[in-house]
Amino acid sequence: MAATGEAERWTGAARPLPASMKVVLAAFLVASFAVKVLVFAWWPNTSYADVTMQYLEQAHRLLYGQGLVPWEFAVGARSWLVPGLIAPAMKVAELIGGGPQAQVLAAAMVCSLFSLLMVVPSFLWGWRFVGTLGAVLCGALGAFWFETVYYSGHPLQDTFGTFFLIPGVYLAYPNGPERDFRRLVWAGVFLGLAVAFRMQLGPMAAVTAIGVARFHIRSYVALALGGIASMAVLGVLDWATWGVPFNSIIQYVKYQGSSIGETGSGKFGYIPWYSYPAWILAYYSGAFALMVVTALVGMRRLPLLLVIAVANVLVLELVAMKFPRYMYPGIPLVLVLCGIGGAELTLRLWEGKVRTGLLAAYGVLFIVVTSGLLGAFGYFSSHFVLGRGTILATRMVNADPKSCGLAIAPASAWWLSGGYVFLDRRIPLYGTDADDPDARAQTAAFNYILSTRESPGESLQTFSDQGFTLVECFANGTRGPACLWHRPGTCTPGAAPALKASLPDWLDLPKGGAK
Repeated sequence: MAATGEAERWTGAARPLPASMKVVLAAFLVASFAVKVLVFAWWPNTSYADVTMQYLEQAHRLLYGQGLVPWEFAVGARSWLVPGLIAPAMKVAELIGGGPQAQVLAAAMVCSLFSLLMVVPSFLWGWRFVGTLGAVLCGALGAFWFETVYYSGHPLQDTFGTFFLIPGVYLAYPNGPERDFRRLVWAGVFLGLAVAFRMQLGPMAAVTAIGVARFHIRSYVALALGGIASMAVLGVLDWATWGVPFNSIIQYVKYQGSSIGETGSGKFGYIPWYSYPAWILAYYSGAFALMVVTALVGMRRLPLLLVIAVANVLVLELVAMKFPRYMYPGIPLVLVLCGIGGAELTLRLWEGKVRTGLLAAYGVLFIVVTSGLLGAFGYFSSHFVLGRGTILATRMVNADPKSCGLAIAPASAWWLSGGYVFLDRRIPLYGTDADDPDARAQTAAFNYILSTRESPGESLQTFSDQGFTLVECFANGTRGPACLWHRPGTCTPGAAPALKASLPDWLDLPKGGAK
């Protein structure tokens, strides 16, 4: 049976999708979008501080001229690509009567919509190699895997870069190296957009180009034409917003390039090399062995996908600062291999004994349940609650019609706050410190204080001796709790300085200060 089974009849050649499979693909797209938005809405979190301060806050500042300015946007080490994409949706949410919560959700909806760009190629890869079952399993993994669901709701350069990377790889490597010039140009466009959003994806784009073009100069030309066209978008945008083409890349390399190659203990942001392997093992837990087996089976069909993912991790090992999200761009590629390998193994075991439609249904159920268990109860689950307390505390302040000012304590914890984007625009934002001799006088400017710390082990400041009463402390995941303090009465605007993002001493600010 194996010699003439369905898996062996599919060679990777392009075959038209029948109407029934188009309906399945459409269902995956709709369901994936709905799941991502609902998860983001029901389990609010601030993920990395970059999500709030680098992108949501800057989109808010772009719309209303009000927001904290981190050092990256003080010198132009970030582009306005991500804030520019989510800002229109946030504005629409406001126009239809939505407050801060609705505006942040609107930004997540934009991200989730773009994330669907990864589902289509995953589905098509599976269809090319294992037919119906391959398409369904690869599509389900691309649509519902817990990491994809989590990251898709967060505006990050990493996520948007990944959204464009995956279709770029598919266009260039659908069933092996592509040779059609026009298709390779489009592949270059998507790969270029991936790099424009996240320059650190350059090595992955380069590995893709080399693995596809090899010794064919014409293929390199096609990929380069598309890539240059996409990168030109970033160059023009940086020129229009920062006054220098590719300023976001130039400034980022200037200030962050020193961390490349720093792997020794004591270096800034140093995390041991084994962190990435440890995270992989911890996140996938009991599913790890199955993923390895199915990915290795699927690798026979599309070996370059695994090469790209592994190359990404190897490059990341050279960088002192390590975060789980840096691995994310390679994960959808590995999931495609798992889907293809899983479908092949399933057909070898049960083809002819169980109907393909039923196998597909069982496969989707298995993927959804496994993903849900790993996301909700596995090591990765801490991501879903990170910073949630800060959001809940800020919502409580927004809900009080008598709120007239919120202070973050200490002011140096500004990056742990929800910034202006999570706060009702009628409420000013301040910074305070219980040890400051002027603290008591400054409390006239606000009637709420949010006290928080980066680590649960750090002591929180208290303000009972300044007329404030502790309202509630909200759990913040692996961060210190967010404790909300309140005093009755009104506020005196200007009695305290407005909260500002603290800038490092080593920063070479442009003339005129932060933008």
